[in-house]
Amino acid sequence: MIRELIINIAIIIATISIGNQILINKKITPFSPYKLQIFFGLCSALLGIILMLYSIIITPSVIMDLRNIAVMLSATYCGFLSAMITGIILSLFRLLFQGQTMDSFLAALNILTITVCCALTAKYMTRRRLQWVVMSIYTLIFPTLTFIHTINNKILLIQTVIFYWISTIIVSIVVYIYLHYIDLLRFTYQRYREESFRDHRTGLLSVRQFDKEFNKLIDNLSTYSIISMLFLDIDYFKKVNDVYGHQNGDKVLEDIGKILLSSTSSTDIVSRNGGEEFSVILIECPQNIVLEVAERIRKAVQDHKFSLLDNKTINITISIGVAIYPYTVKNIEMLVEQADSALYQAKRTGRNKVVLANYEQF
Repeated sequence: MIRELIINIAIIIATISIGNQILINKKITPFSPYKLQIFFGLCSALLGIILMLYSIIITPSVIMDLRNIAVMLSATYCGFLSAMITGIILSLFRLLFQGQTMDSFLAALNILTITVCCALTAKYMTRRRLQWVVMSIYTLIFPTLTFIHTINNKILLIQTVIFYWISTIIVSIVVYIYLHYIDLLRFTYQRYREESFRDHRTGLLSVRQFDKEFNKLIDNLSTYSIISMLFLDIDYFKKVNDVYGHQNGDKVLEDIGKILLSSTSSTDIVSRNGGEEFSVILIECPQNIVLEVAERIRKAVQDHKFSLLDNKTINITISIGVAIYPYTVKNIEMLVEQADSALYQAKRTGRNKVVLANYEQF
């Protein structure tokens, strides 16, 4: 029995680990898309079926399994719908593939009862630890009632209930601890993944992600593509840091990020390229609209009152260089260089202005 119990625990942990790798980039919650909820419910049902096939034999006439753990997993992570899918599949499997006897009907009813209780618990309880404790209680009580109804030998009944309770509690604790560990790994992975393409200060794309997005545009370039590049630089930003301190300088950068996001569309690629330098890539946008966007950004920054930590406000300006493929440059790979040259010209000729790059045949 102990050997079989260990095998069941290994199956559960292995399945959770594999599932975590498959869904590592997905946010698994009761509010996940229906496709994900259904997929999670089906995978949990598969786990439950495997656990039923690897039942723990207490005596030749008494067996038990840990299929209810699969229902608990489904309910805890993906909520009501997922849990119901898992429970219904497991109950049908119990009836169709393990014989339509009175014991089978009782076992199927037991699965459905636990499923409904777990699903409702997931729906109305928000704290995961409390959810898990309550669901574990369901998985202890309802099967025990079934054992009482089906096992006539009192000694065997006591032995079965004791073993079932001890094994279920041990598995429940082990699985919960492992789930907590997996959740921590997922959180850490997703945080580092987010930080790898997002600038932590402004929430804009990082320079690394800027390079990736720009290379994608180059790879997918067509005869009719129009790619516009805006390079932005905060005027005299060093003075802001020197006079008001780096914390206020960071606050200015955060506000600039918000202004850029509010002044562009969701299809634009907005990045912080380092320090006080930013960029915006516009796709399939006519030249006059590109210049309107650039001027809107410049004016929004100029008119914005930047609040400092001591409740003072300051005004700052930005300079913007604009290059447009194929209007100002024929070689897409020179677009960044040309936008940077236009930015340099804007700063050299007075700052707080938008400069469109001159046409150059590269």
